[in-house]
Amino acid sequence: MPKPISDLTHKENVLIMDELAYDREQLKADHDQNFVKMTDEQRKIYDEVLSAVIEKKGGVFFVYGFGGTGKTFLWRLLSAAIRYRGEICLNVASSGIASLLLPGGRTAHSRFGIPINPDDFSTCTLIKGSDQANLIKESSLIIWDEAPMMSKHCFESLDRSLTDIIGNKDNLPFAGKVVVLGGDFRQVLPVIHGAGRAEIVLASLNSSYLWKHVKVLRLTKNMRLMSNNLSPEEAKDLHEFSQWILDVGDGNIGQGNDGEALIDIPEEFLILDANDPIESISKAVYGDSISLQQNKEPKFFQERAILCPTNEDVDKINQHMLDSLDGLLFFS
Repeated sequence: MPKPISDLTHKENVLIMDELAYDREQLKADHDQNFVKMTDEQRKIYDEVLSAVIEKKGGVFFVYGFGGTGKTFLWRLLSAAIRYRGEICLNVASSGIASLLLPGGRTAHSRFGIPINPDDFSTCTLIKGSDQANLIKESSLIIWDEAPMMSKHCFESLDRSLTDIIGNKDNLPFAGKVVVLGGDFRQVLPVIHGAGRAEIVLASLNSSYLWKHVKVLRLTKNMRLMSNNLSPEEAKDLHEFSQWILDVGDGNIGQGNDGEALIDIPEEFLILDANDPIESISKAVYGDSISLQQNKEPKFFQERAILCPTNEDVDKINQHMLDSLDGLLFFS
């Protein structure tokens, strides 16, 4: 018997074959194991998104939650739920580091061919009928993490391109695809060279014509506080720190001063040894040089990071850490 055209297309498209090559039995087992760990908030979002996929009714959702509420956990669960059914879920993120946390993750620019400097009229570099375009056309779900970091023009470029590739007789956003966006507007918004606050707000996702179609779903429970590995004292400290960060992000702390806020950092959050601040912060995060040399567990380094406001600070701290390690220095 002749094979359906879609089956032939799949076998000729390496990108589609890669997305369908997951171990479905293992995904099902992982999914079932983690399914029972969901909070009631996560379960509600999971059910709503999965219902939109199964019923093929489309929809755009924004999962709004601060760090620690389990967005990445939810992405992994939704991905597994789609993939163990033999369907395609495309996981993308606005940055390379964020994409590494997603199973099969890619940057949005790489996956969709988004222009580097999009504007009101931009489209993606997708060519109708190409392997990349057909992969997106065949996908059942698109998950886009850290969405607030990107300009609204990135999402609008994809919307226009999907309309061209798939067709959009019902005038639905993203041509009727189920798209789940995630992130926290308290964090980094689009970076626009030389722009002021008003220009950045106008370039943000919630200023897009697409936003009126978006259903906002909220996560508010801090899953890190629910860990069994925390002592009562550690849980209390983490809760206080998390709440302070949220209050800063919500503008509840600090008095306005010509458009800026003056914020006093509580003493318990400070590293008080100021003689050598770089040495102090590296020691607080990684321990002394001896323990750093001896610790070879990848998990130790995965759980630690020093965030820097400027590239200059990054270079200084990296150089300090390299100087703390034994070994020969090679120049290329």
